[in-house]
Amino acid sequence: MSQLVEFAGNHPFMVLMFLAALFLFLNALYKEKSQTHQNVNVDQLTRLVNQQNAQVIDVRPKEAFDQGHIVNAINLPLSDITEGKAKINKLKKKPVVVCCQIGKSSQTASKQLTDAGFEQVFNLQGGINAWISDKLPLTKS
Repeated sequence: MSQLVEFAGNHPFMVLMFLAALFLFLNALYKEKSQTHQNVNVDQLTRLVNQQNAQVIDVRPKEAFDQGHIVNAINLPLSDITEGKAKINKLKKKPVVVCCQIGKSSQTASKQLTDAGFEQVFNLQGGINAWISDKLPLTKS
């Protein structure tokens, strides 16, 4: 133990850097564990829809949704979810995958849905852009 104290006294910068790295690691671990929804990639989304009959919820504005969206997706703008206007209580027990253009707005919507009592909420990482980059089809309204 005395060697540890001596080392810390001789190398305060290294000890400080170690403690900072430890703090950042534990903070990231805590955020990951406390996250109430899971992030999924395009392949996982496809499996959820095909195997578990998951419902895709697109939180982009209606204009963007009409230009192209995942087949059978429901358009529910983020503002409707955050203001509590969304009438989708029938989906609370069903797996839902939330998507937006790049995957950031859907993070917020996923958290809101989880807080509203939805049991299985997933967020599409990369959003519609990831879907398009995997060369998967979009449908138009």
